[in-house]
Amino acid sequence: MRYSVYLIVQVGKPLLLGLVLAGLGAGIGFAVHGLVPGVPVVLVAVAFGILLANTRGTPIAARPGLAFGSGALLKVGIVLLGFDLVLQETLRLGARGLAIVVVVVLATFFGTQWAGRRLGVSEGLSLLVATGFSICGVSAIAAARDVTVADEEEVAYAIALVTLCGTLAIVLLPALRGVLGLDDRSYGAWVGASVHDVGQVIATSS
Repeated sequence: MRYSVYLIVQVGKPLLLGLVLAGLGAGIGFAVHGLVPGVPVVLVAVAFGILLANTRGTPIAARPGLAFGSGALLKVGIVLLGFDLVLQETLRLGARGLAIVVVVVLATFFGTQWAGRRLGVSEGLSLLVATGFSICGVSAIAAARDVTVADEEEVAYAIALVTLCGTLAIVLLPALRGVLGLDDRSYGAWVGASVHDVGQVIATSS
């Protein structure tokens, strides 16, 4: 038993510092979100990471843990999050609602990649941005990063872009609701179809 514990500690030791930093960023994000519900947790965590990386720098010893947290650990979290989406609730959207979802996802995914090519953006970055905007933001980018040719800098650009645009939606879409004369149902459908992150959808629609 002691040997097993010792082995686990030795295996996990190189990952500890990175996981602590990731946990600190997440904790700060949740704390700020608790004080200001309109501010997404991911936005604060990304801002913390950017601030840390550009001031004190990311410790070399933290890189294995950060890679593990943003790779295998995050993918497990995405799978667990998916269990919250019940098939029956999805089917309650009806044929029209499901058709809108399919059209919006496909148009955003392929349209973003087309725009990226026209703008001279690299294939890897275009694919990550398209995935983030069309599916579920940062989680989708993290899940897709290993099947793209994007480097770490492009991954950071994609995460920053989808986080920024989702945060802007929290402010802009409610302001446009009155201008467009949308009722509750129409506004909810618009927000659900256009904002990619679940937390940002809730903040925008509430």
